Amino acid sequence: MTESLTYIEFKSLLGESKRKSDPIFCRFILRPLSFPVGWLFYKSGMKANMVSFLSILITLIASFMIVSAEKGELIFASLLMLFVALTDCIDGNIARARKETGPSGEWMDALSGYSVYVFIPVSLGLHLNFFYSSDFFSGFWILVSSVAVISNLYMRLIYQKYINAGLDVNSGGAIKATGSLFSKLSGEVGLVGWMMPALCAASLLELLPIYLLFYGCFYLLSALAVFYSLISRVSPF
Repeated sequence: MTESLTYIEFKSLLGESKRKSDPIFCRFILRPLSFPVGWLFYKSGMKANMVSFLSILITLIASFMIVSAEKGELIFASLLMLFVALTDCIDGNIARARKETGPSGEWMDALSGYSVYVFIPVSLGLHLNFFYSSDFFSGFWILVSSVAVISNLYMRLIYQKYINAGLDVNSGGAIKATGSLFSKLSGEVGLVGWMMPALCAASLLELLPIYLLFYGCFYLLSALAVFYSLISRVSPF
């Protein structure tokens, strides 16, 4: 049983390097909000993994809502996803306060993030397939959402397998190293970056097709770039 921390102590546990690596939206909006909200969760007895599980549950609820949602429901679902982004900061705050950092916490945190990257694009693709016509072919939006999901997960999988194989000894780690251009760009458009505020704006302004096309293209190009970078380091030929 860890000793209960004061709010000041709770807030001070976040390291300076972590603060500096936060995307802009996280640094100025999510991170400041995560301290008072996280403090309430912490004092209520919630554990970090419970917060991660809560974020997964909310993601599933929001995703099911998006599939058949009208405009008002879309906005509400996007606000729920803003809260999910906030919990991605809160679970780390609580883990540090309760000294629960470790493999299980990292796994739960990754699971909550991957749930967003899988279910939100899929639900958007289904929604657009139902409510928006396409100038290309039937099922176009489902294809775009599939490309976004597969490219994103493929990119993360091949990079993680590369790291696990011990192939980043020389320069491979530079691909996603803190401070690298790729790392910064991925963070800015990711879960605690502009992904959820942009979803809110797209829902409000009825720009979801542009939103989904952007992420489909971004993750496809990112996957190709990571694949090329890693395969060139392995030198198969």
